[in-house]
Amino acid sequence: MENSDSNNIAAVIFDLDGTLLNTEQLTKNILKEFLAKYGKVQDNEKEKKRLGVTFNESSLAIVNDYELPLTPEEFGQEIIPMYHGKWLQAKALPGADRLMKHLHEHGVPFALASNSLRKNIDGKISHRDGWKERFTVILGSDQVKSGKPSPDIFLEAAKRMGVDPSHCLVIEDSL
Repeated sequence: MENSDSNNIAAVIFDLDGTLLNTEQLTKNILKEFLAKYGKVQDNEKEKKRLGVTFNESSLAIVNDYELPLTPEEFGQEIIPMYHGKWLQAKALPGADRLMKHLHEHGVPFALASNSLRKNIDGKISHRDGWKERFTVILGSDQVKSGKPSPDIFLEAAKRMGVDPSHCLVIEDSL
C-alpha cells in the first residue's frame, strides 16, 4: 500500500485573472478603445489567440497585427494606464476570499502565479484586504524564463515556497 503522505497537497498555486479576480469583464473593451484612437478595429479572432500569453508577447503581436506606429514598449506605456483604473474596480470571484482565508487559517501556503507583469499584479491586488500579505510567493511572467502555458511559473512558485511541485495544487482559469 502506498504511503498516504505522498499524495497530500502541501501548497496551492493560484492564477489571478479569471481565477481570483474578475478583471477580464472589466477590461475587455480597453484594447478596442485603444485601437480606435489609431483608426483600427479589433479583430476578436486574433484576440482569442492571445489569451493566456505574456504581456510582452501580446504587445509585440498587437503592434504587428494592427500595424501600429509604435514599438511594443510604447504600446505598453500607453495602454497600461488605461487598465489601472479598471483593475481597482475588480471584484473577487465568488469563494476566492473564503478559500484563501481557509487555507491561511489551516497553515497551507499558497502562491500567486500570473502571466501579468509583477508590477501589474501588485496594482490588481493592492486594494484587496489581506491578499498581498497572505501569499507566500507572488510571481509575474516577467520573473521567469517563459510564461504560461509553460510550467516555468508554477515550478518557480513551488521552488520559492520550498514545496515539491508534485505536492502543489494549481488553480487557474481554463480559458
